[in-house]
Amino acid sequence: MAQKQLSEMTEEELKKNIKLMTGAVAVLAASILIMFISAVFTYTKKGFSATVILPFAFMPIAILNLVNLRKMKAELASRNKL
Repeated sequence: MAQKQLSEMTEEELKKNIKLMTGAVAVLAASILIMFISAVFTYTKKGFSATVILPFAFMPIAILNLVNLRKMKAELASRNKL
């Protein structure tokens, strides 16, 4: 199923997606923070391993989700101005 464009969504759908995306971004950011702390700890104890790379591999996903969240909020704000 293809995702709807932001301009095609109703205000209720936008609000629902904003709420869902906010939670997803928060959980992802917390996970990346935990992975980063774990990577630093692992690197200091055992040296380089795959866990050192994981936080950096997940950062683009978090950034893309954050950008999409901001676009949704901007779309909802532009509709409320009208």
